[in-house]
Amino acid sequence: MIDPDGPRLPGGPREIELVVHERLGSDLAFDRIYDEKIRALSDQHWTPVEVAVRAARMLTHAGATRILDIGSGVGKFCVVGALCTTAEFVGVERRQKLVGIAERAAAALGANRATFVHSNIDAFSLARFDGCYLYNPFYEQISKYLPMIDDDVQRSTWLNRYFIETVQGKLQAAEPPMVVVTYHGFGGSMPRGYRNLAAERAGNDRLEMWIKE
Repeated sequence: MIDPDGPRLPGGPREIELVVHERLGSDLAFDRIYDEKIRALSDQHWTPVEVAVRAARMLTHAGATRILDIGSGVGKFCVVGALCTTAEFVGVERRQKLVGIAERAAAALGANRATFVHSNIDAFSLARFDGCYLYNPFYEQISKYLPMIDDDVQRSTWLNRYFIETVQGKLQAAEPPMVVVTYHGFGGSMPRGYRNLAAERAGNDRLEMWIKE
């Protein structure tokens, strides 16, 4: 069972600053902010620290200042992004207990520009964002090999397609400028109006960046 509280970081601001510097050095170090169950899922469900740093900097260098992570899980990308850039990061996640874990991780590491919302993406607006990050957030619903995070999400080809098409529709309707970075894609193709700016190897796949101007 996932521990909603997870490990605690002792000490004042200076001690936390030193811990943050050390935690951004590797996934093994960063993931100690989470409990054992969450750490066991890290390799396949949470963005690697090195990839998160690169993706966050790609987004901000392209002009994004308020970035949405769709399917933010335990908040790893948003926390890392808030710690290594000056942008604001918001994670939207359908599992409420993961939102709580993400909020505690952000608070423990002093990531004040990382916040989290419990919602499905079909009920969430992209209106206040100029950046978006996607780490194949709906693949869990159709993969026979990816371990499920918990029993809260059912395997469903129909739901997988529904949420992919929802994201495509929201990106299509987004006001420019909108910068999108994907890791392992998101299950669909970018809508018309987006121009590919970059594609590079990262982690065990690649990062791709798109812009709507």
